[in-house]
Amino acid sequence: MGVSGSGKTTVGKALAEQLGFPFLDADDFHPQQNIAKMQAGKALNDTDRQPWLEQLNLELRKHKDTGVVLACSALKAAYRELLEKDIKIHWTHLQGDFELIQARMQLRSHFMPAALLQSQFDALEPLEQGLTLDIDSEIEFLVNMIRARYETKGPAHWGIVGMGVMGQSLALNAVDSKIRTAVYNRIAPGEELVIAKMLSKYTNPKLYGYTDWKEFTDKLTLPRKILLMIPAGKAIDAVIEELMPFLSPGDCIVDGGNSHFSDTESRIKKLQKLDIEYLGMGVSGGEEGARVGPAMMPGGSKIAYKALEPILKKIAAKDPKGNACVGYLGGGGCGHLVKTVHNGIEYAEMQLLAELYALIGLTDLPRAEFAALFKQWNSGETASYLMSIMPSILDKKEGDSYLVDLILDEAAHKGTGAWTAHTALDYGQDASIISTALNMRYHSTAQWFRDLAKPKNRKLNIVLNFEQLINGYQAARILNHLQGLRLIKAVSDAKDWQVDLAEVTRIWTDGCIIKSHLIEQLHQQLKENPNQLEAWCFAQYQQYSEALKVAVNTGISNDLALPVFSAALQFGLAINDPETTANIIQAQRDFFGAHTYKRKDKDREQNFHTDWTKP
Repeated sequence: MGVSGSGKTTVGKALAEQLGFPFLDADDFHPQQNIAKMQAGKALNDTDRQPWLEQLNLELRKHKDTGVVLACSALKAAYRELLEKDIKIHWTHLQGDFELIQARMQLRSHFMPAALLQSQFDALEPLEQGLTLDIDSEIEFLVNMIRARYETKGPAHWGIVGMGVMGQSLALNAVDSKIRTAVYNRIAPGEELVIAKMLSKYTNPKLYGYTDWKEFTDKLTLPRKILLMIPAGKAIDAVIEELMPFLSPGDCIVDGGNSHFSDTESRIKKLQKLDIEYLGMGVSGGEEGARVGPAMMPGGSKIAYKALEPILKKIAAKDPKGNACVGYLGGGGCGHLVKTVHNGIEYAEMQLLAELYALIGLTDLPRAEFAALFKQWNSGETASYLMSIMPSILDKKEGDSYLVDLILDEAAHKGTGAWTAHTALDYGQDASIISTALNMRYHSTAQWFRDLAKPKNRKLNIVLNFEQLINGYQAARILNHLQGLRLIKAVSDAKDWQVDLAEVTRIWTDGCIIKSHLIEQLHQQLKENPNQLEAWCFAQYQQYSEALKVAVNTGISNDLALPVFSAALQFGLAINDPETTANIIQAQRDFFGAHTYKRKDKDREQNFHTDWTKP
């Protein structure tokens, strides 16, 4: 419906052709006296239109069981009521500016002159229920929007809220996997056309788009299964609050963002009281992983996981044995804790590669051969997703310059690295390698040292054994993963989540940013000897520990900062020594604060205090 010149016939014909329905143009049913009156420049009144509308209703009834597309002005609510007698009509109002429509009318040949357009705008009454579309859009876009709104489809298996990069990619992954998926995005400044554009670009019949909560939730099978792919924090709580009036007891909500595990625990407790099942699920793999198969780390309501398990297994990446890279990890916020630590490990892995690149820069290896070296290293024990992307990064040029050399050396972060470091502090765990990688991101954004530091005249063209270099890198990686996995276990033990590290590492074998041959080795070890993680990592580290020392010493002797290589070496030295220097710390604490200490030669339950100034 809409005023003359709004494109009803053009859009209607295109829609009818796609649907395989007959098309009716209301103008073809005007009696001759109505046409003559309009040609004379006179507007039709209600009396003129009544028999015309009644005839149209009779024509529509002929198609009530099979469907038909009608293009009709239907300007007033009373006219629409006449047309709807004994039938169901899905209304779409094509609206546009007066000037645009007038210009269109002046270019066409029609019995109604452009001079009568104002009378139609004057008579037009707002559409009570239905779809309103702006005519200043492509025909294909308008047709897709109408089909998305009204076409009869089966109920959606699940819904996804938030059509950012990750949300869209997961939705497309799902519909490609034959999963009927309803998607929702808010209408906010800059996001008004997110759903419309998505439906126009992707015409999969299993994809349904909405900007209205009721329509979105009504489309979902019961119990409803809704995945939130929106920013962590207050946005999650706001969306849950908006959703609640449209949910029923037993419905499931999944937070697929990078939320803090403590927030997830709070939401679980709150929603349990409302009979809503809540799952916190880490999703890794970036845009590409979400599109073709991510690694997913769910924790929280087991009922929610079981309801979603068939869907999640279809869209997940597959491990080396063909099993889906998703699995229930435990209660509470364990899913988000595992994803947080995953990201912490990722921080250190990325920094190690950056430092490895810097070390190679000290040698006489031609810049054009750097990529080939990293490609060579992406095999065997050092193979990983992050290693695999290095050749593309190092080979990319802009003009005569390598693009990486033009990138501002200030590293961004989104908070999960800091959460990993904070969690380690809260639970008394050593995550020095991860924390150092985080600190280097902070350091890279500081200006004060750039104002003070002078360009370094490092010794160039030094001779390095590349095999030894990559072995040192591998030593640091082993300890990085050890710290991360120990942190997960510490929090799990404290919370009684009973997280299985073998399952965690299995999920990480594909679809995620830190997938690697090392992860596969860790999974196998944890599966066969779950209590021997530290012993296995220590034995592996010792094979490469001397190479790590060489790498760090090379950096020091050439004034090259290698903070994460160095942190790994210091951690390695510490765990390789059965004694620490903490006896001096305890003596100092007792000296100035009377904090007491324990003795090696006495019962560990006893505490001692000494007056250190007394002769």
